[in-house]
Amino acid sequence: MFRRRKPLSTLNQMRAFIWPERGFRRLFSYLFQRIIRLPGSPASIASGFAAGVAASFTPFLGLHFILAAALAMLLRGNVLASAIGTFFGNPWTFILIWLADYEVGLGIIHSLNYGADLHVLSIEELGDIMGNALKFMSFSGAISWAEMSRDLEQVFMPLLIGGTVLGAVAGLVSFLITLWVVKGWRLHRARRLEKAAARAALARKDHVAR
Repeated sequence: MFRRRKPLSTLNQMRAFIWPERGFRRLFSYLFQRIIRLPGSPASIASGFAAGVAASFTPFLGLHFILAAALAMLLRGNVLASAIGTFFGNPWTFILIWLADYEVGLGIIHSLNYGADLHVLSIEELGDIMGNALKFMSFSGAISWAEMSRDLEQVFMPLLIGGTVLGAVAGLVSFLITLWVVKGWRLHRARRLEKAAARAALARKDHVAR
């Protein structure tokens, strides 16, 4: 029912993933409308959305929906809201998120007097590690597990630690903002419906009086 009459080509699908067909303004407006109209208490909606935002800071790309849903259920939040929250992580924000995760994670590791051999990677070093990961996953045999584990320690651990810390902070902030927005919208809607009911009652009284 909701499928396109003419399916998008692979190239257009990739373009739409990076830049929505109707622009980010329409996308964010749509997501905002979905959030404020979700069923459930404001706290459950805010908890679910916060879970999605927090999951977006983890390095487990491709598993964000699952992580967000699991975290939302743990917090008794709205699972659909958690899926919407994962849109915080997108092709335009992932690079900034990962850089922040890495810097914070590396700083925390060093502040605890661990990881003396870990250092901020250059673009060339990061490219080498990504190349090693591809070779390892292709089972070419050129990269041993010992070499791969050193690369994972250099990249994955700082990303995981930094992502956990920043995800918790971003989740708390998004929870408070979403809770305030949903409560405010519902209060505004209740007042609007109350005024509409009062006007309708007044109109009926005038009609009866005539």
